Amino acid sequence: MLSEVVLCSSSTESFVNVLDFHTSTLHTSFKQSNCFKHALALIPYPGQCDRIGLIISAQVDKPLLHVYSFQKDQVHLKIICPEKIVALAVSNGGVFCAGGIENGKIYIWEISTGILCKVFDAHYKRISVIKFSNDDSALISGSEDAGVNVWLLTNLLDNSVDEAPSPYYTWSEHSLPITDIWCGIGSFNTTRVLTSSLDHTCKLWDLATGYLLTTFVFPTAITCIIADPAERMFFGGGNDNLIYQVYLYTKQEKRGYFMANNNEEVIAVGGTASIVDACEIAPTLNSSKDNKKGNLFKGHSSSVTSLALSYDATLLLSGSQDGTLIIWDIMSKQMIKNFSHYKGPITNLFTFIKPPDLGLSTNNLSNKITIQPIQLFQRNTILQKDNSESVNIILNDNTKEMELFEYNFTSQAIASSELYDLHKARQTLLQLQSDDNASTLQTRISSLQSELLRIHNQYQCIKGLNDELYQELVTNFIAKRRENNN
Repeated sequence: MLSEVVLCSSSTESFVNVLDFHTSTLHTSFKQSNCFKHALALIPYPGQCDRIGLIISAQVDKPLLHVYSFQKDQVHLKIICPEKIVALAVSNGGVFCAGGIENGKIYIWEISTGILCKVFDAHYKRISVIKFSNDDSALISGSEDAGVNVWLLTNLLDNSVDEAPSPYYTWSEHSLPITDIWCGIGSFNTTRVLTSSLDHTCKLWDLATGYLLTTFVFPTAITCIIADPAERMFFGGGNDNLIYQVYLYTKQEKRGYFMANNNEEVIAVGGTASIVDACEIAPTLNSSKDNKKGNLFKGHSSSVTSLALSYDATLLLSGSQDGTLIIWDIMSKQMIKNFSHYKGPITNLFTFIKPPDLGLSTNNLSNKITIQPIQLFQRNTILQKDNSESVNIILNDNTKEMELFEYNFTSQAIASSELYDLHKARQTLLQLQSDDNASTLQTRISSLQSELLRIHNQYQCIKGLNDELYQELVTNFIAKRRENNN
């Protein structure tokens, strides 16, 4: 049965906790890790965004990245970075990792190979938050220079262009440092982006056009934001110890001659760069002031630092500056649980499906799950030819039975042609190892040598044809150029 877990970290405590969502039982605690806000990310398995394989965090006082697997509480891999990372993000497909530093640069690595794909100047001041769009087509960065830049990932990964990349959009409507960014679900052409700042505003953007849709004004600075998957509302954590629930849609009475049985219609709040008071928005336009004031979650004794939602978006989790973690029921706005495992601020908060290898003993080989591959990140973009054309993979021990099916959350078997070829090769090897007849082995070796000679002759023939074709094309090209010149 699938269950949810909560991951939380602090910048003053040297451990990352993974808790049971409903019972608050501590599953595991990863040692030797304290990171800034937005400096911890989850690495999903490629192609399985709901299955988390690794955790990566940037350390507060060192240019180090610590990678953790769910099979042990110690550091799985230590990665030395060129500079200290203060903001971290992993693409939703688990392919790329982006890190921002204090002078405004952003590094992009490929996780499976460790190749440093790009280093570029993104902002003038410290990077505060980095996010990937839902389809991984864009990278969105926020900084203490009050700017938000949208970068197309295809442009950033294009090594044929020597010029410094330029942002696809530059949003400079905020007046104070950016505190958080939220990206909606969908493709680039249908996604909305929400940004928060210390200037007491949250701004909603259309990613397809880059236009500002609505500015929401709050009575305090908003430090963290999150929206429900249906994008009906969003939540903002404030410096005044409150959590604000802001509706993106509201109801009003229908106007016109055609009236149905239901005389209400749903309309979007704001739009066309309008400015809206976040505390005055209610589900219906006829709500009283008391109902509008009821869109607050009260219970923290210090400023709210992080927010997260349950998988079904019925529960809200919030972390505060004093290390308190609270679970709320969104419908009733009642506090369900209140517990604290930290003495300092909770800087990062995530909820996800419990991984199958969480708490699995590494000594139990019969149930062991292969750890997701990850390589040390390169510190420069100078690539050797051999490294740029090679791919590192992990093969199972050939003394064990080959697993032809991979685990996924839909409990379906996924077979691939590559696994079938490996299985066939292993069966051949076992057959040779079990056969004691020397003549049979000699016959097999002779057969393989003949096959190798045949493949070599075919290669030489194809290479000769390719050379002739190339020479013919060059000759025709030169002849046409001479005719045109004459």
